[in-house]
Amino acid sequence: MTFTRAILLALCLGGTANGHANGRAESPAAAMSSVTDGSRLYAEYCAVCHGSEGRGDGPMATGLTTPPSDLRRLTVAYGGIFPVTQVRETIDGRTPPLLHGTRDMPIWGDAFKRTRGPQGERRVEERLDLLIDYLQTLQEY
Repeated sequence: MTFTRAILLALCLGGTANGHANGRAESPAAAMSSVTDGSRLYAEYCAVCHGSEGRGDGPMATGLTTPPSDLRRLTVAYGGIFPVTQVRETIDGRTPPLLHGTRDMPIWGDAFKRTRGPQGERRVEERLDLLIDYLQTLQEY
């Protein structure tokens, strides 16, 4: 992939990740805040298995039967397009990975679990958006 094409692809993916998919455009400062908040969520809920850089080499990885995914390679695995829907559905439990257990008691508790009521649902969506924004910054092309 050429450098120019990689930049264009990153810009296109960034537009989707930063809220354009749900009708809201964000300023560069808001996008940076989103990535920072997503980074914090990742560190709290994901890094223990997937590692601080998303390589699948977190401190718990060696104790798992199936190694955690290298989250930096999702875009490559999906033919150059970051799989927003698949990532969202994996995190929120619609497509549960075997390593995370049942949705009744996932490793991360209720942080990304679908809940009832508009406030709970909105908070889950916000957390998912933040985490997905951050995961897109980890991608290697």
